Amino acid sequence: MDELHLQDIVIPVKGLPFGESSFRFEIGEPFFQEFGNTQIKDADCGIHVSVFRHQTLLDITCAIAGFVVVECDRCLEDLTLKVDIEPRLMVGFGSVDVDAEAAGDEDVLVIDRSESELNLNQFVYDYICLSLPLVKVHPEGKCNPEMLRYLSDRAGSEDAGESETVRPFEGLKDLLENKDK
Repeated sequence: MDELHLQDIVIPVKGLPFGESSFRFEIGEPFFQEFGNTQIKDADCGIHVSVFRHQTLLDITCAIAGFVVVECDRCLEDLTLKVDIEPRLMVGFGSVDVDAEAAGDEDVLVIDRSESELNLNQFVYDYICLSLPLVKVHPEGKCNPEMLRYLSDRAGSEDAGESETVRPFEGLKDLLENKDK
């Protein structure tokens, strides 16, 4: 049961056999646009979802591999970042108590027994976004040289203008001295 799907990451819950089942999905830039994400300009990620069905639980592993394109924080040019993560999700049915120790570091979700399918879009989106570095910059020497020159020129002109130190709280010192008199 290894089918290829585009964009929506939905797995059937009703009729899913006990044991392991797998699904394949491909997502791109439209997937991130659906979430209103303007930081991710392009993407191409393959997702292999492995579902192990137990009596009252689904143990889901999503192997996500590919790339996303974002804007470099330094030079504002496109920056391609590799995505290679494997988050896990435990899904219980109804009012099942999922033992936190048994779940380990995985996320736990409880759904109603009447649900016929499980949409993993939010789960995948969140984990891809969380896998990205906080500071997104090209490796040293790979940024747009024109932009770096512009930034260094701007920094140089601002430093020259700040030769006279501005002290906005200097007047407060006089107030404290006059208070004691």
